[in-house]
Amino acid sequence: MSVLKKAALILVVTLLFGASAFARPQTQNDEDLLLNGHRVINVVDDFLTFWEQAKGRRLRTQRRLWHRLVESKHRDYFERAVYHNATFEERRAMLNHFLVEVPSKIAALREFNKTAISDIHIAMMNFKARFPEYRQQQDIYLGLSLFLFDGSVRPVQNDEGIPDTLCLGADVLSEYSFEQTQIAIAHEFFHLYHFNFLFENPSLAQIRTAHIPLIVEGLAVAGAEAVYPYQSETSYLHYSDKELTAQRDDLAANSRKFLELLKEGATPEKYEQWFTGQPTDDVPHRGGYLLGYEVAHRLLAMFPFEQVVRMTPVQLREHVEEQLAAIAADRVLLVATSN
Repeated sequence: MSVLKKAALILVVTLLFGASAFARPQTQNDEDLLLNGHRVINVVDDFLTFWEQAKGRRLRTQRRLWHRLVESKHRDYFERAVYHNATFEERRAMLNHFLVEVPSKIAALREFNKTAISDIHIAMMNFKARFPEYRQQQDIYLGLSLFLFDGSVRPVQNDEGIPDTLCLGADVLSEYSFEQTQIAIAHEFFHLYHFNFLFENPSLAQIRTAHIPLIVEGLAVAGAEAVYPYQSETSYLHYSDKELTAQRDDLAANSRKFLELLKEGATPEKYEQWFTGQPTDDVPHRGGYLLGYEVAHRLLAMFPFEQVVRMTPVQLREHVEEQLAAIAADRVLLVATSN
C-alpha cells in the first residue's frame, strides 16, 4: 500500500473510530513527493558531526569548530533565521549560551534526529488531509535555533524580507513529545499556507500593524487544532493551565488594551511583546496567542479557512477590530458574511 493511501486510511480510521491521528506510517517510500520536489535540509546531522570533535573542548575552540563545521554550511539559515540582525556581541553571547547549555541535550537531540524527517512528513500528510490545496514552495530546515524557537517561518530564501521558509528548532523540539511536535509543525505549516496569500501584494504599512501578528498567530493556532483536533487548548497555545485560566479571565481587559494599540497605530516595538515570552505588568505572557485564537474562532464561525486566508490585510483589520470590540464588551458580534 502506498504511503498516501496509508495516510488516507489513517485519516478514515481516525474519523470513524477515533483512532490517533498521530499514528506513524510503516514506510517512508515516496514521502518526499509530499514536498513537491523540495527537501528537508538537516542541520542537525552537521551539528552532531561537529559535536564529536567539539565535546570537552574549550569554548573558543568550540566556536571555531562551530563556524567551520556548522554555520559556514548553512549561512543563510543562521543569518536570516537565527541571528536576524544581531550584533557581533549579541551573536557571540547567543552562541556561547548555546554551547554551554547543549551538552545536556545531546542525547535527546540524537534520539529526535532519528525520526525527525519522518515526523515532518507525517505532519505534512495530516496537514494536507485537512488543507488539500496547500503546496510546499521552499525547502524546510531541520535546524538549531540556539534555544530561541521550536519552529518559525523566516525570510531565508528571498531578499525581500518575506517569510518563506519553515525553520524548525530541533534543540527545542527534542524536548517535546511526539504529539507536541506534530502540533508545532502543523502551526508553522499553516503560516506557510496563509503567507502564500497574505504577502502577495500588500504594502508595508498594511503589514506592519498590530492586527497582522494577532490574526496570523490566532489562525495558526486554530489551524493546528483543525489538523489535530481533540487536544487540550494548552497544547495548541503552549500555556500552562494556570496561564490559560488567568488569561481567559482577563480576555475582555486584554482586548481593550490591544484595541488601543490598533487605534494609536502602535509600532512593532510596542505590540511584539504580546507575542514573546517576556510578560510585563500590562502584557501577559504570549497574550497575543490566546487573544488571536479567540478572534480567529469567531471569524471562522462566519467564514471557512479557505476564505479567511485569502482576505487582504485591510479586510482582516476590519474583522479583527470588530471582534476585539465584541470581546472587550463581553458579547458575541453578529455581522454580515459578505466581504
